[in-house]
Parts: sequence; structure tokens; C-alpha cells
Amino acid sequence: MEIPKLADTPWRPLYTPKTSAHHVNDHCVIQNHDGRWHVFGIAGATPGVNPQAERWFTHGSGKSLADGEFREHGRVCDFGRRAWAPTVAFNGEHWVMLYGPDLLQAAISDDPRLDHWQEVPCSVTGGPVGAVMRDGMVLRLDDDTWLLYSTGKRGHEGAISVCVSENLLDWRFVRFALTTTPDAPKQPPWGATESPFVFRRTDDYWLSITYTASTEGPAGYHETLLFKSKNPFDFGAYTGAETEVTARLEAHAPEYIVDPETNQWYITTAGWPGDMFGTKLPGSVAIRELDWAKS
Repeated sequence: MEIPKLADTPWRPLYTPKTSAHHVNDHCVIQNHDGRWHVFGIAGATPGVNPQAERWFTHGSGKSLADGEFREHGRVCDFGRRAWAPTVAFNGEHWVMLYGPDLLQAAISDDPRLDHWQEVPCSVTGGPVGAVMRDGMVLRLDDDTWLLYSTGKRGHEGAISVCVSENLLDWRFVRFALTTTPDAPKQPPWGATESPFVFRRTDDYWLSITYTASTEGPAGYHETLLFKSKNPFDFGAYTGAETEVTARLEAHAPEYIVDPETNQWYITTAGWPGDMFGTKLPGSVAIRELDWAKS
């Protein structure tokens, strides 16, 4: 079995905002139709940690993931409320951005530069409200179906929920894709199963979570666990047993990206400022090659 492994290359800056944010946390990376890469991320508005002030996204773009920093575009989705953890996908007509954390929010863009976004209605039905709004990530399952993974709570324990949609705007809760048990080591009130990201490689689906309570120092802040499954709706239950984890990586809120021109895998990381968190390149979204090695 092959598992993901950080390559023997250093973290390097992918995007460092200068005017639209003091630092970047949860983010997403997409490739536009013209081949240009874009990053959207939680914008830390102040030098300190203040989640209540995170009310827009910072936006940058670049030609390549391999070298060179992305240039800054500025703020997007500055609609006067908290704006966390964007995820972006194309629904055949528009680029759609989904984000939280209070209720699921949506915006669309037809701008070739992706600088201008308009709020649009969206909905989530059938699921527990606390489980479907935070740290969303969209995966295209097939030509007609999208999946939305997000973090929340199942009772008193953290969990990852999965919803389904045919248009990226109207979602139906399906089930919890990952649950944790009372024996799992981290159970903060807000749920430790943060920043879910699901990708497919060959016939396997991989679920990545940053398993953090945010108060454990740099090691805990960068504890990313990966679970593997043949079924994108079910990654099992995590009790804290090491045998339940397929791989571990040192990163916070990572994205996993394959460059279609080179087939090179990449991983990103970002995070809050301060020694308590030990973000790899403070203020920036950082990137590094990702290898696959036999376990």
C-alpha cells in the first residue's frame, strides 16, 4: 500500500497577502479555465487571533504551483458577516463558493479573474445544524453529483458530515462520513475534526482532517490524520487507535492538489500567527511537494 508523505523539499510560500489580510488560515486552491491557479482563504484581519473579525476572504493567483508566489488580488465575499473556510467549484454555469461558519453561505462568480462574487441563496436539509456548516469542502463524485464534507458534532463528539447536491447550492444531509467515539483523545466543545478534505487516488478515497483542539502547541495544531475507504460516504469511527489511521502528516488545514500537466502532487498548509500555533510560514499559505511511498 502506498501512503502520502511530505517530500524532501522545504515548505515555500505560495501566497502571502500584503493588504487584504494579516495572515491566512483555512483556504482552497483551484485552477481556472484559463489554467491559472487561484487561492481563497480566511483573512486574518488583525495581527492577533480573532475569529470574529474574519469577515472576508483574501484572494491571490499565479501561473504555476511549482515556483513563484501568487500575486494578491484583494478581498472577496465581504458581505458583513463571518466568513470561514471557503470551498470553490464550477457547476457548469458559474463558479460557486460555499462557506460558513454560522449557516451555509454561497456566492457565485462569472468573472474570468474571479474577483467579483455575488451572494445567492443556498440550502441544507435533513441534517443536524451543528454538523453541516463549518470547514466545508466540495468533491465532485460524478457528472451529476457533488459531495460536501464539513466538520461538526454528533452528540458530544466531533464528526465529519457529508451532504449531496446536483447543483452545488441545494444540499441534502446523507450521513456522518467519520465519527469519533467518547474514547477519542480530543473532544473540545466545537469538535476537533477540523478542515476535512477528501480526494480520490486510483480506487481509494482519502479523508484528511486536522485533528486539533487549538491549544496543544504546534504539534497538536499540525496533527493531520488521513483515513482511507472505498466508500466516500463512510470512513468509519475513530477511537484514537493508531491502526484506524492510514497516514499522518504535519500540516494545518491542508489542501491536496495534483497538477494535471505534470501529475505532481502538492500539499498546502496555513494557520494562525503566534508561537502557540507554530505555523510553517507565518502569514502565508505554504506549499510543498507530496510523495507516495510504500508503507
